[in-house]
Formats: sequence, C-alpha cells, structure tokens
Amino acid sequence: MFSARVIASCVLSCWLGAAWAQGTPPAKPAKPAPAASAPAAAASAAGPRAPTENTAELDEVSRLMRAGKMQEALVLADAVVQSYEDRYRRGKVQVFASRSPAEAQAYLNEVGRTPSPGKQAMEAGVYPSTWGDAYYLKSFILTEMRRFPDARKAIEAAVALAPHNAAYRAELGQLLLKEKNWDEAAKEFKRAEADAREFSPPSVRGRELARALRGQAFVLVEEKDLDGAEKLYNECLKIDANDPVAKAELRYIAQKRGHKPSSAAATK
Repeated sequence: MFSARVIASCVLSCWLGAAWAQGTPPAKPAKPAPAASAPAAAASAAGPRAPTENTAELDEVSRLMRAGKMQEALVLADAVVQSYEDRYRRGKVQVFASRSPAEAQAYLNEVGRTPSPGKQAMEAGVYPSTWGDAYYLKSFILTEMRRFPDARKAIEAAVALAPHNAAYRAELGQLLLKEKNWDEAAKEFKRAEADAREFSPPSVRGRELARALRGQAFVLVEEKDLDGAEKLYNECLKIDANDPVAKAELRYIAQKRGHKPSSAAATK
C-alpha cells in the first residue's frame, strides 16, 4: 500500500501552471521603508502572464523535461540561474524573487526592520519569479535524476529567494519526506500552508494549499495520528472534491482502522 501513499511531485503541466503564474518585472535594488510584509496576482486574474526575462528559456526547459532530455534541461536551467546570479547578486543587496506585489512588499518590509545593535541595515532588490522558478525546475530535474542532495540545495536556493512561495516550500518538504525527516518536513508544509493562504496568486492558491495540507497529513499518518491526518485530507476535498491523493489516503486510513472512510467523497 505504500506505493499508493507516496506523494509524487506534480505532473509537469500542472506544475507549470502553479509555479509560473505571472512574475513581477525586475525592480532596481531599493532601500525599504524603515518600518513595515509564484507569476503576479493581479496579472493572473487578468489573463496569461506577460513575458519576463528568461521565460522563453524556462519554457524550453519544460519542453526538454517532457521529452525526457533531463541532462539538456539541467544545462539550460543552470544557464538561466547563472544569468540571474551574474546580473543581480550584488554585494550587500538582499535579493528576492516575487510572484506578486504583496509578496514583494513583504520581503522589503522584513529586510527593512530595525537592525540589531552593531548590524548594518540591508538594502533589498526584488526580481522576477523566473529566477526562483529556474532553481525550482533545477531541483525537479535533479530529483528525477535521483540526485537528491543536489536537488535539495537547488530548492533551498529557491526558498532563500522567495521565502513566502508556497510551491517552493512544499517542494522542500517533499524532499525532506524522501529523507524521512518527518519533523522538518512538517515544518515546511506548515509554512507552505500559511504562505499559500496569504501570498499564493488566486489562480493557484487552492492547488498550493492542498499540497501543503497533504504533506502535513502524510507526516501525521507516519506518526500514527490518523484522526489528524483524516481531518486534513477532508480539508483537501473541500478545496477539490476530486483530489485523487486525498481520496486514496482516506481509503488507506480507513483500511488501517478497519472501516469505511468518514468522508463519503473518499469512497467514490
């Protein structure tokens, strides 16, 4: 039954819709206000995302991945990553990759907090989400190649660029599940849940929220908390009544208990 319980990474076509929902245009490094918190939310509501730097290259990376040409895809993803690193990683400037104005402002506000005694105030620059997406795709490719330590480094780089990107957080949680690091995985999925509720663009919020909830529930099952896991999987069904993973997991929980799932939807 374990094979049915593995939380697989999203199918690439679904991932593209979730991860590339409109990026904000590049912003010059700017000093944030002294006191004040993946693609842009407004643009996602308006329609297809506008092209930003390197989107064509990332589209090609996805094409290569669909064709099974992982090594070629990795080389191109690395090139996109390096192009951003070369252009925007400037000395003391703290860099971020944002999907929406609200997310960008959150980063500027957090950097702009009063520094600790003896610490220098940081400047921040906010750039397109394609920078983080390149790292995310790189992690996806490396995971497919079973290079898990390298995949984790890549997704951690994406999270560092976009700490409030729920998709990146959930992918990090996914890799921690592969390591059976339940405690750390649960922390990342909880952060992903909070970020999905507050920062995910409307077009992908439900999908990213459900993924974060499923990750937490998976850990709860491993920790024998079937009641807690069942509650979270039923929340997933409220988001999407046809969620196949949530349904399968509820059936698995029912089998562990020896009775039918509490949710009628899970039996369909």
